[in-house]
Amino acid sequence: MSADKLLIDDRRGRKVAKINQISTIGSLEVLLAAKEKGLVVEVTPLLRLLEKSDIYLSPVLMITVLELAGEAG
Repeated sequence: MSADKLLIDDRRGRKVAKINQISTIGSLEVLLAAKEKGLVVEVTPLLRLLEKSDIYLSPVLMITVLELAGEAG
């Protein structure tokens, strides 16, 4: 299978991918790209869904993503 990037959020997995020269993208980067391309109107509700899942998102990271999306309160 051919792909431009590997979708992965795990820090250790990203390090291994980098060592193997595999380009990665995380879930939050996908959300920001989707907003930039007009595929989603707001990142905030999607970020809140991720926050309720088993994925850990640091508060600082969430604020940064909201700022980048132009949705910081």
